[in-house]
Amino acid sequence: MRPVGCTLIAAWLWFRALIELLKALGLLVVGGVAGKLASLATDGTAIPSFLLKLGAFLGTAFLILGLLAAVAGVGVWMMKSWGRTLALVLATLGLLFSFRAFFHPHPLNLIRPIVDAAMIGYLMVPDVQSKFS
Repeated sequence: MRPVGCTLIAAWLWFRALIELLKALGLLVVGGVAGKLASLATDGTAIPSFLLKLGAFLGTAFLILGLLAAVAGVGVWMMKSWGRTLALVLATLGLLFSFRAFFHPHPLNLIRPIVDAAMIGYLMVPDVQSKFS
């Protein structure tokens, strides 16, 4: 039987995957539009190419993060040890990248680091650890 905490973690990872995929789509579209608009405004400069490449790079990065979060959610849902490990890695990275939220405190900025820290703590509990195969 899957613990309730693991079900909540899987749901959180799927939610994060959806958000990351939406960000990726937005960056790919906005980067393309910004590159096209910049090419109309500036002839012969590197700005349009830079904006297109930046949008593609960031969009691809968020796409990969979204896919990794979705895969981690499936792994935690299925109680696989690789899913737990991937969820721990993603939560640790999320905690490191959201460190700036402590310097610009806003209640919504603190949700992700708190959830990531709780997820790390929960997945490291020996009783929970032993349930993953």
